[in-house]
Amino acid sequence: MRKLFAIIGHPVAHSLSPRFQQAAFEKAGIDAAYLPFDIAPETLPRAIDALRTLGVSGFNVTIPHKEAILPLLDELSPTAQALGAVNTVIAKDGRLRGENTDAPGFLAALEMFLGTNALPLPSSAVVFGAGGSARSVLWALTRLNLSRITLVNRTRERGEALVRSLPFLSKTIPTFALDDPSWKKELPGGPPSPPLTPPEKDTNAPLTLLVNTLSLQAFAGDDSLFPPLRDLSLASSVLLDLSYVSSLSNEKGLGGLTPFLAMGRPFGAPCQNGLGMLLMQGALAFRLWTGLDPSTEVMEGELRQATGQGDLWKSL
Repeated sequence: MRKLFAIIGHPVAHSLSPRFQQAAFEKAGIDAAYLPFDIAPETLPRAIDALRTLGVSGFNVTIPHKEAILPLLDELSPTAQALGAVNTVIAKDGRLRGENTDAPGFLAALEMFLGTNALPLPSSAVVFGAGGSARSVLWALTRLNLSRITLVNRTRERGEALVRSLPFLSKTIPTFALDDPSWKKELPGGPPSPPLTPPEKDTNAPLTLLVNTLSLQAFAGDDSLFPPLRDLSLASSVLLDLSYVSSLSNEKGLGGLTPFLAMGRPFGAPCQNGLGMLLMQGALAFRLWTGLDPSTEVMEGELRQATGQGDLWKSL
């Protein structure tokens, strides 16, 4: 009997998960279908009941359901419970178990990116945003030996609320509002304005990891690609963006660079978009559903073909 897998979200038509997960099932010889279901927030309880009735074998969860789905599940993994968010659900013996592969997926993607580009582990990190994705990023970063982690959000109040809600944080993370210039002191270069030509890199200087979890629409229409980084030196930074599609980026001929990542281009800063994390979290979900290691080569090939990006791991 053919197995059913799915991804639920609102909207969900843009998701690349059906494409690379279906290819992974076929490569593994598993008779399965992986389908997208657009579920409006108010219909989520009924949708979960319907998935149970259909006998779904597992499904992914994306925005805006990652937190709302928690009370609708039978059990949670320790990671999902600590994060307060679920992105993967395993169905077994009539029960639904919530897992979170976003957090370990981000960590695996970061390690792969640093290794591929022969980069040392950054000594500190600045995370932009305080939504569900920021939870996963903070979980991953706390597992690295970083000297400092800073959170920057549009409002300081929401950032502080997020930090208070995370039980895995052993100490308080400094939190700033985007319009508070104090957070810019966290960057090695900090102000003033960048020079007309990229500065010489100090290969021995400690690196700062900048991670953007804000949506591509956060600053749409602004003259600057990513306004918070305007007039900052990013010569000793590594930029990671959880987004990976940008019409603005394509219009400006920036290829796989998002508006956030494009701010590092004048400084030659290493950067990666969210395709690496998408691949890694998807591979972890496949393993949870099937007990098998998927062909990440096949999954990566589908992502490359879908996006036109040549290599998911080399710096853009």
